[in-house]
Amino acid sequence: MIDLLEIKDPSFIKDMSIKELKELAWQIREFLVDHISKTGGHLSSNLGVVEITIAMYYVFDPEKDKFLFDVGHQSYVHKILTGRAKDFENLRQFGGMSGYIRREESKYDIWESGHSSTTISAMAGMLIGNENKSEKVVSLIGDSSIMNGVAFEGLNFLGSQSKLAPIIILNDNKMGISKSVGALSKALSRLRGTRFWRGFKRVLNFIFPTFITNRFHQLKRGVKAFIQHDNIFEDLGFDYYGPIKGNDLRACIKALQRVQKNTEPVILHVITQKGKGYAPSELDQEGSFHGVGPFDKHTGKSLKVLKPNECSYSEVVSHYLKTKRETEQFYVVTPAMKAGAKLEKFAESYPNDFYDVGIAEEHAADMAAGMALKDKKVVLLYYSTFSQRAFDQVLNDIARQNLPVIIGIDRAGVVGEDGATHQGIYDIAMFKLMPNMTIAMPRNPEELVGIFNYAFTHQGPIVIRYPRGCVIQNLYTLDYKNMILPSWEFLKRGHQKCVISYGPDVERFVKLAEENEIDCSILDARYIRPMDLIALEEALKTHDQILVIEQTTIRGSLYEDIVVYAHEHQFTNKIESISFAENLTLPHGKIQDVLDHYGMSNEDIIKKMRVD
Repeated sequence: MIDLLEIKDPSFIKDMSIKELKELAWQIREFLVDHISKTGGHLSSNLGVVEITIAMYYVFDPEKDKFLFDVGHQSYVHKILTGRAKDFENLRQFGGMSGYIRREESKYDIWESGHSSTTISAMAGMLIGNENKSEKVVSLIGDSSIMNGVAFEGLNFLGSQSKLAPIIILNDNKMGISKSVGALSKALSRLRGTRFWRGFKRVLNFIFPTFITNRFHQLKRGVKAFIQHDNIFEDLGFDYYGPIKGNDLRACIKALQRVQKNTEPVILHVITQKGKGYAPSELDQEGSFHGVGPFDKHTGKSLKVLKPNECSYSEVVSHYLKTKRETEQFYVVTPAMKAGAKLEKFAESYPNDFYDVGIAEEHAADMAAGMALKDKKVVLLYYSTFSQRAFDQVLNDIARQNLPVIIGIDRAGVVGEDGATHQGIYDIAMFKLMPNMTIAMPRNPEELVGIFNYAFTHQGPIVIRYPRGCVIQNLYTLDYKNMILPSWEFLKRGHQKCVISYGPDVERFVKLAEENEIDCSILDARYIRPMDLIALEEALKTHDQILVIEQTTIRGSLYEDIVVYAHEHQFTNKIESISFAENLTLPHGKIQDVLDHYGMSNEDIIKKMRVD
């Protein structure tokens, strides 16, 4: 037995027997379940790639060869094998180990892939730039990342580069966060093979020694082509191996030893079981164990105890859409966020009006634009971080054409444990660059419903942001007929400083001011664009000092717009900002820990609320 906490580097693996490697795989699974049940993290994807990751380190030379993980959340086994098991106690905690690849952490972390589908293009650049042509570059791509157009742009390029020798391991577990969707998912199902081909291949490998089956690989491809047509990867120019059982350690090692010798582009198709070795995760068909909070490892149940009527903003939006659909027809489009955005009930109730397009943010935007051109109402739901991937499509194909697409932006503001690549602090600056775009962020579920109802009447694109956090709300008592036109609202009036903000933070600021008897005004700027100029002018005329608080970057913020307006209209107020500095990368950690570190703790806010 290996003490995982004592691992310093992966060199020990090459001296182990198959039996010992299998014991190592068992240890790693037990370790992952034990630690992720305490800290939370990405569980099921990592349980699925244990064997193939061990095999990568057994076959290749990690001191020379480069391993890329796509998406980076399936790198926990890699972290253990490269000496970071001891850091799992602080996984995804502020100041602790990242849940993704992070180059600062280890020399073995090569490519930071918080978003999916980027490693194939990255490996193309690395292979071209290689001075040591014997160095192998290996990409383990899974969780439906291959479905994204960026991945296919990389495949299209590398398939034409016969002088390069990329090794792409396609981890086919039939799921992203939720089940994989689309024609490519069906194509992969066909590639998993007919029963006849799988049996024929086993017989062929049993009868002939490895060196003969290697030599006659092209013959096998010909036989397979006769039995099973349409291999998209071979059509793109790749030598295709598989599919093999990705949770069979011996099969993984044998296959990697074979593709290691390839001098042309190669794809190894491995079929893994997402959640392998942990029954609650193995049985999960909805993506509940893709990313988890702390849970009881014996039962698989979350340790978070919800208060009565406690629900996420994602659930509020989903319930609103389902209720709205009862009286008005519209479409909902989302890129692989059916589970994350809590849309299962909507999809079940209105399957003809719901489209999960897979990891295809750009396609989702243009598809929504096409619906709007046919005078159909459409709600396009993104996470803030993923909306950035569709910048050009939203800018040119929705905003420029002034199409009435409602864009829901989930996980707006500080997101927390997922860290730098997932923080939702850039979308306001992005959307404010776009013509015709209305941007709003409600402070509570009542405002959320009111703004959504306005959005359904608005003749142009509108962005509605909401955070990752939870709220206490009986979803059945909301006024679903409420409508809030673009406007701001004074929630508290005082005689000294005026605090301007938006989102759920506004209610926190009201409470802090009242509890600490601070004589300030609180102005809810629920529509970030357009600004309510009547309310803004009142604030500027009646307060010498203005404090704008936002969970966003200072560049492109509401604060900047207020400063410009005040200057252009010759106001001389002292206007300050609490936001995130430019050129800042927010680290991972609990949301409050991140806020505390960057000057947004309750104590920081109270101090700034008081008159200087």
